[in-house]
Parts: sequence; C-alpha cells; structure tokens
Amino acid sequence: MQAVDPLNEYLPHLERMIHAIQSERYDDLYRQYAEVDQIFGMLYGTYIDELQYLAAGEVHNSVAVKIGEQFHTLKPCIQSLHDELSLREFGPAIEHLEELKEHSLKLFSLFGEFKQAAAEGPKFSEIPYTHELIRVTRHYLEGNLALEAVQGRLDIFCQYHELLENQIAALVPSEPERKTFEERMPDLQEAVDIQMHAIEDMDVALERLDHEALEEALDHLAEAAEVLVDVYNALQRADLEPRKVSCIRCGADNSIDSRLCGSCGAVLPQSAGMGIPVSTVALEEDGSAVDSGESEEVRRIRGLVESARLSSDPGELMSALSDYRTRWERNQRQFERLESPPAELPAEQAQLLGHARETFAEAMAILQEALQLLEDGATVLDLNLMDAGLSRMHEGELVFKEFAKDFEQAQRMTE
Repeated sequence: MQAVDPLNEYLPHLERMIHAIQSERYDDLYRQYAEVDQIFGMLYGTYIDELQYLAAGEVHNSVAVKIGEQFHTLKPCIQSLHDELSLREFGPAIEHLEELKEHSLKLFSLFGEFKQAAAEGPKFSEIPYTHELIRVTRHYLEGNLALEAVQGRLDIFCQYHELLENQIAALVPSEPERKTFEERMPDLQEAVDIQMHAIEDMDVALERLDHEALEEALDHLAEAAEVLVDVYNALQRADLEPRKVSCIRCGADNSIDSRLCGSCGAVLPQSAGMGIPVSTVALEEDGSAVDSGESEEVRRIRGLVESARLSSDPGELMSALSDYRTRWERNQRQFERLESPPAELPAEQAQLLGHARETFAEAMAILQEALQLLEDGATVLDLNLMDAGLSRMHEGELVFKEFAKDFEQAQRMTE
C-alpha cells in the first residue's frame, strides 16, 4: 500500500505537538494539529482507495482488515484530541498524543506486515508497477475484481512509463557502465516500445472487453519488464567490475590497486580508488587500515535497512546514519587541520600527497551523497533509494581506503 509513506510525517508532528504544549507555543500547536488531521485523512483515504485492488483469497487480506481496525481505533483519539485542544485542556491532550503515538506505531508495523504478506503471493514481475498491473488484471479476468480496478492500476502504470522514458532520456551512465549502456541501448529502447504498445493494446482491449487481447498485452508487459530488469542488472555488474587506470607515460592499462605501471615503472597518480573497504572508526583512531571486507559500520547500516524494511520503523536506522555522519565530519575536520606539504618535498611524494587530498575530497563527496540517499530513503521507506545509498556508501569507503594507502605511503617516504 502506498499509504505508508505519510506516516513518516505524521509521527514527527505528534512529537512537535507535545513539545509545543510543554513550551506553551500554542500557535504552533494548532498548526501542527491541522497538519496531523490532514495527514490522517490522506492516509485513511488512500487505504480505502487501495481496498478496490484486493481480491478475495489473497494472502495479505487479513492484514488489510487489521489496518482498517487500527484506523478505527485512531479516529476517536484524534477527535478527543481536537476537543481537548479546543477547550485548552492540555494535560489530557498530552495523554492522548502519547496514545496516538502508540497506535500510529502499530499502524506503521501493520503496513510493514502488509508488504511482507503481499510479497508471499505470486510474483508476476520484478518491477513493482508491472507486477501490480498484471496481478490486478489477472484477478479481473478471473472475475475477482471490477474493471475499474484494472483501469486505476493502468493509469498509475502509465505515469510510471512516462517517468521511465524521461529517466532513460536523461540518463548519463558512469564510465564503467558506458560500454554496456551503449551495447544494451537497443534492447532498452525495444523494451520501452513493447511496453508502450502493451499499454495501448490494454486500453483498447479494456474498452472492447476483449479478454484474449488483454492476456496478450499482459504477456508483452512481462516480456518488456524482463528485458528492463536484465539491462539494469547488466549495468550494475558493469559498475562493479574492477576498473583500470592508464599510465600517463606509456598509456598501458594497470590494476586500480597498482602504484607503479607494470609496463614502464612510472608512478600511477590517477587511481580512482577501488581497494578494500576499511573501518572508519579505526581510521579515525590511528589513521591505519584494518580488516579487509565491508566495514563493520556499513554492515550494521545494511542490517538496519533490512530491519526498517521489515518493521516499517526507520528510527534506529536514522540514528545510526546520524552517528555515521558525525564520525565522517570529524574525520574531515581532522584532515583539514593537517598542514600543507612543504614545497621542497620530492616530486613523487608531493604527487602522492596531492592525489591523497583529491581522493579524500572524492570520498567525502560520495559519502555525503550516500547519506542523503539513505536518509531520504529511510524517511519514506523507499528500498530503492536505500539500496542506492548503501551502494554509494560502500564505494565511498573504498575510495577512502585508497586515500589511506596513498597517505600512508607518502608518510613512509619521510621516515
């Protein structure tokens, strides 16, 4: 159900209302209440709308019933809160706000259960929009859902298709992805065209109530989705392939971890950083690399992303992201306090230190982007955003590892 997202706005409003009462900021209090009431109405309206897409006998129906019961539990709480605020009875109002928080967290949990239960049903596509349109249409063909349900999901799918076309038109592949992107572009365009024709065929088939043509359109939608997922996976694999760095003297390709060119022996200053990730805590303490493999911090955040997905409660994840940001900002302040290297340094050492500073800045930029993606994803419980953030976080720590190697090597030259 799409209705889960506004809960991320709803719960903080309740906290701010309690704070407004305690600090006697009553103008702010009434504004917060109006927003809470509006969000609740939107949540409930979306829930009611979503019921038309549930067919009898589906595994997640029992959870949908519990969600409805929880909404009915919340309604009198909100009405009582309204009455108490109108009478300026702020003591009972705080009690009802605490009760509202408890019931809202239960609602949050139920939406998580709904998603989990829905995932246990038949899987028609790896793309959620395609899966949902096919699911609803098949139930319609079996007589379990009304025609209006298919038309509603088709309208949403058309919006997704338009967004997909715009994204592809604006897509700028990363350097590792470029070759794969160029090779697979015909497949990508063909999939988008097949999807567009399937939409048009569905529209006509629904108007004519032609079930056979509808089945054929569903097959084409599934075919297009398979190609889109395949291209996406190919781009992901290309982005993870080991990168090469070219020697500026002879042009030979070298492993990203190489410090010297294997062909002519020249120093390689342009490594982009694809080494082994390192614990940021250990680097913070003594500036040295530790264990290989994904850092403990990223492993913990990865686990909290999964927990947030299952529980629909991002609180612990947001706290961990805040701690992670604080540690990296402290790393950055420590590095910025280092003195610039003296001009008389040997050329190779100066080159390594210069590259280390560039790599450090690159790592910080990537990690800032990663944290923003993760925080945005946690706010709306968007798994795609959180996965993208984890990927960028891992990449940022890899680049940071490369900085640590350069910096350590440059320091050893003075010993």
